[in-house]
Amino acid sequence: MSPELPKAPYYKALGRKIALAIAAVAFIPYALTYFVFYSNFQESIRAQVLNSVRQVVESHQRTIDDFLNERLSDLNYTANLHTVKELSQPTEIQGILNSVNAVYRVYVDLGFLNSQGRHLAYAGPYGLQDADYSEAFWFKEVMSKGVYVSDVFKGVRGVPHFIIAVKVSRDGQDYLLRATIDIAQFTSLVEGVRLGKTGEAFIINREGLYQTQSRSHGSLLSPSDLPISEYFAGVRVYENITRRGRSVVVAETWLKYGQWLLICQQDTEDAFSQLAKTLNLAIIIGGFGLLIVTLTTVVITRSLVGRIAQADREKELLNEQIIQSGKLSSLGELAAGVAHEINNPVAIMIEEAGWVQDLMTDEEECYKQSPHREEYERALQQINTQGQRCKEITHKLLGFARRTDAPVELTQINDLVHEVVDLIERPASYANIRIVQNLAPNLPQVNASPSELQQVIINLLKNASDAMENTGGTITVSTKAAGSMGVILAVSDDGPGIPDSVLPRIFDPFFTTKPVGKGTGLGLSICFGIISKLGGKIEVASSKDTGTTFQVHLSAVSESMLAAAGNKSVPVPRG
Repeated sequence: MSPELPKAPYYKALGRKIALAIAAVAFIPYALTYFVFYSNFQESIRAQVLNSVRQVVESHQRTIDDFLNERLSDLNYTANLHTVKELSQPTEIQGILNSVNAVYRVYVDLGFLNSQGRHLAYAGPYGLQDADYSEAFWFKEVMSKGVYVSDVFKGVRGVPHFIIAVKVSRDGQDYLLRATIDIAQFTSLVEGVRLGKTGEAFIINREGLYQTQSRSHGSLLSPSDLPISEYFAGVRVYENITRRGRSVVVAETWLKYGQWLLICQQDTEDAFSQLAKTLNLAIIIGGFGLLIVTLTTVVITRSLVGRIAQADREKELLNEQIIQSGKLSSLGELAAGVAHEINNPVAIMIEEAGWVQDLMTDEEECYKQSPHREEYERALQQINTQGQRCKEITHKLLGFARRTDAPVELTQINDLVHEVVDLIERPASYANIRIVQNLAPNLPQVNASPSELQQVIINLLKNASDAMENTGGTITVSTKAAGSMGVILAVSDDGPGIPDSVLPRIFDPFFTTKPVGKGTGLGLSICFGIISKLGGKIEVASSKDTGTTFQVHLSAVSESMLAAAGNKSVPVPRG
């Protein structure tokens, strides 16, 4: 507390003069406060508003793109889950449509077509069983590209709609699974953007036709009078744009790989209403400050600044804790959710395989004469094997969510390589990628979790395949003994290689060079963690345009260790 002023008449007079001087010039700090605040902070607040608009539009862009990608994934999953014979049955495809609509309610109809553009089966309200799509633009696009999301068009039904479709290849024949998306549901998704009281969102295509309804611009498929920008990445925000007599803030971003332009706009007055409120508040505070500036300015300012600084420090620490906790919680929930969702169909798959094996046993005389008996038995055994493997993988996901450890046992790494290559070889061949196995015989066993080692091999093969998906090439998987106490697994490709600037960071969590939506940046980080836990190490060598090689070094289990442990698992040395 400041010491009291002397009560001498001189100091009393000086105090009165100072008080009168402050009262006389009270308008000066008021005016300075007004102009400094308005001039210096106007741009800051304006930037915050525009950045908030940008973030909302970016989030909406991801939502719409995720919606389209999820619908394509639905079709791909359906196509892979059912046989051609099943998809060609009208009752079966009607059941599929009912099933997916019970969850999403966005599909109008569903059709399974042959390579001539004719329906083999159709489910929906329009009676398009006999429609010929062989000359339809979207049919040609799907047959050429494999997947396609169309623009909104009227088509043979005369109703604005858009479709998604995927190509299905079975036994050398091409088929097509297509679905019509409910345009009303899609429009409601687009209009779900929240930008104040006057915000709205709509989509136009590259030809300037509206792909969704707009409250203040146009209707479906009507021509737009808005300029179409050249393709750009991210979100562009424009302010003080005059459209139809209104001053608006406009944010634009491209969807569907540059085919649709999402436009979100909000009245300028509405967008910057907070700025006007802040200005009015500043005037009120300034007027009040004229009354109390001589008494409390210094005390209030010091107290307020101290409290704000302390609050900001506490808020920053709290935000960091919340962000980290949220990441860990989301990853755990995702792992547990995926594991539970996969366990149900895997259990049914194993049960059905066992039932078929029982039928074959009961009807043994019938199957003895079949030339494919051994192939049937091999396929059923493979279903059981891969089903058990899926259960191990889901157990590992649950272990990730609940911090449990995968079981460790004596493992022959060559067997794991065979299983993983059998699983990945066919999808890789679609991208002209050949997988070659160069495995050394009679390798010593390693003490590890088979499911974890399988995950390492899958991640390495998947990364190599992704690197060569546009060029094709060869992936070589090799194993060899490293002296008497080690095993080396190598995965090599002849792809474009990894840039030197990126190489030191490839094992960092969440680091990826893949496009958005193609990778999480966790694969190599998980591989590194698994191998380190097993007491091994993983190395990478890469050269531009010549390829990449990953080498995994693991400690083998010697005969003496096996004998001492009674042929059971032995402790894993930790690196």
